[in-house]
Amino acid sequence: MRIAKALALAGIDSRRKCERHITNGAVVVNGEVVRDLGRQVNPEEDSIAFRGRILYFEKPVYYVLFKPAGYTTTAHDIHADKTVYELLPRRLIKGSRQPKPSRTRVFPVGRLDKYSTGLLLFTNDGETANRLMHPRYGISKWYQVKLDRPFDPRDGKRLLQGVSLKEGLAKIEKFHPLSKRVMRVLLREGKNREIRRIFGRLNYEVLDLCRMSFGPLTLGGLSLGQGRFLNSNEIKELRKVSVPKTPAG
Repeated sequence: MRIAKALALAGIDSRRKCERHITNGAVVVNGEVVRDLGRQVNPEEDSIAFRGRILYFEKPVYYVLFKPAGYTTTAHDIHADKTVYELLPRRLIKGSRQPKPSRTRVFPVGRLDKYSTGLLLFTNDGETANRLMHPRYGISKWYQVKLDRPFDPRDGKRLLQGVSLKEGLAKIEKFHPLSKRVMRVLLREGKNREIRRIFGRLNYEVLDLCRMSFGPLTLGGLSLGQGRFLNSNEIKELRKVSVPKTPAG
């Protein structure tokens, strides 16, 4: 396989960014700096190093967790009391730690803030993860939102048209009221605390926020704090939604 694909499979970065790392001289194969993007490698036979670190190639792993409130998603927050990695099986470790034959290094696909709950996907498949998070692919994510006061139907138009945030326009794609203060909303972007900030612009406070689905994945019968590995059909569907669309004609 091409060297950039190998780096992406190792979880270094997206394939495009891995190409930049290669041309910048950050990759060494069998003791030789490689800048040729067409270089073919075999991860099982070749010694591949990125910025001085020998890469360990793992089989792709996909794990879904029903994140409870109170846990931070980042693996690098030294001030966090609890992180989601405490809820993972022992064979799964932080992306910042060295893997071993019996331990697989994973990282979360996207974030949920400390006080939010819901579906959180972990994987070591860097290429698929980057595509799932990229706005270009518009992966759908359904959330259940509980507000501090009844939702005014007149605000529905503003949700769909969008509100102005520091990063630009942010909007809800669809919404379905479940009660006066609870609704399901569809989001295709991933700005920081986007749903809370959108409703905040409309003078609502989000009391509870739960991600119910991520692309084709749902929580299913998971309870808070529980997780499971994806089956082969779920992995196939996940990869399918992250494949670039071929322009018509």
